[in-house]
Amino acid sequence: MSAPSAVPGLLPTPDLSDEKIVRFVAGLRPCRHGGLRLEAERVEAGGRAKRVVHNYGQGGCGITIAPGCAHAAADLVREAMGAEAGPVAVLGGGVVGLMTARELLSRGHEVTVYAERFVEGTTSALAGALWLPTGIEFGATPGEVARFREILGRSAEAFGAWEGSGWGVERLPVYEPAWASVEQYVAIGGIERPREIERLPFAGVECAGRVAESLFVHTPRFLRTLRDDVARRGGTLVERRFGSSDELASLDEAVAVNCLALSSRELFGDGAVYAARGMLVHMQAQRLGYIVHDDYWYMFPREDVLVLGGTFEADVWDATPSEEMAQQILARHRAFFGLA
Repeated sequence: MSAPSAVPGLLPTPDLSDEKIVRFVAGLRPCRHGGLRLEAERVEAGGRAKRVVHNYGQGGCGITIAPGCAHAAADLVREAMGAEAGPVAVLGGGVVGLMTARELLSRGHEVTVYAERFVEGTTSALAGALWLPTGIEFGATPGEVARFREILGRSAEAFGAWEGSGWGVERLPVYEPAWASVEQYVAIGGIERPREIERLPFAGVECAGRVAESLFVHTPRFLRTLRDDVARRGGTLVERRFGSSDELASLDEAVAVNCLALSSRELFGDGAVYAARGMLVHMQAQRLGYIVHDDYWYMFPREDVLVLGGTFEADVWDATPSEEMAQQILARHRAFFGLA
């Protein structure tokens, strides 16, 4: 397949030729039936009582809502500890765990983050992150929906402050074909209402669509900056895997925040937790300046790779990449742009 050429008046067409393929990857979204679990409980671990604040169930929008969830989890820690800002253990080194540690440090707590992997080894680092609350249940009651809206609002404020500040957050136009449905995200307050356009501005694409602006997160840079900020604020990062909740007894901290996502199913007996596999194709980086989004078919111009997605395979726990699915993703995107 030959590389595309630029067309005057239109946005650049990506080069999706085989020569540009870097790798096929798969990640497991940490989903939960019923949505977020943000609550505290008393856990008996190895004969010792621990207060555990749960902060997981973010599904496919962990980066999008991590700041708001961190704020809510820190409030629960305050309720558990009283007025004293004592030491806190954070379990999990992905975006939710690191963001929670950052929030707790800002409130004066001494924080140690325990995780099997940090940053590069986490699911958070695989994809680009469009600021969009997708892949999660918003809540079944008016109170749960209101809490989710509050979390979204706090998160939007945080990411707005990071835009253009070196954290790898920038505002990009998001183009969608006419058949894509974004109304649920508009209604929940996730994105602005898109503007209808008669034709998407790409050579070889003959369909109407919509365009709106949203924040895009270059995940590797964002996660590295977040990790370094936690360390700069005095947080301690410790590599450790927990095989059972009894192992919490060895921690000196009386309060732990559980951000272990999928591991919460076994570690804390939460049968509502399930994995949703997402397949991605990483292409060589291309400076396109826009995003294409059609539910789980999307193209994100990350600064290190061009990310093509994707799939949402509920209750699939195998993170092995599927070449067959990767080829389907490539074929879908090539067909969309009219590439042979």
